[in-house]
Amino acid sequence: MAIIVEEPKPPKNWGTIIGVIIVIAIFFFGIYFLFFKKPILIEAVIPAPLRQTQQLSKAKFDPASVSNSEVFKNLRPYSILPTATSGPGRPNPFSPF
Repeated sequence: MAIIVEEPKPPKNWGTIIGVIIVIAIFFFGIYFLFFKKPILIEAVIPAPLRQTQQLSKAKFDPASVSNSEVFKNLRPYSILPTATSGPGRPNPFSPF
């Protein structure tokens, strides 16, 4: 007569197994929705200001014709260019003391 002694099997952790299956399912659903599913296109009426913007984006602009025109050449600058002054501080603020 033989006596068979077996080690008891540890109980399976079903929570971990179900958690891993859920994570894998979420991963595959994410891949499917990001790469394989075609997006639903929504038909929308374009508002009037946006239509005007589209028309402006199709306009052609030639900078040479503007810079060579007589009106552009007759313009005068009314701004004063800044001049370098010896204000407060050192001439080279990064030089050592």
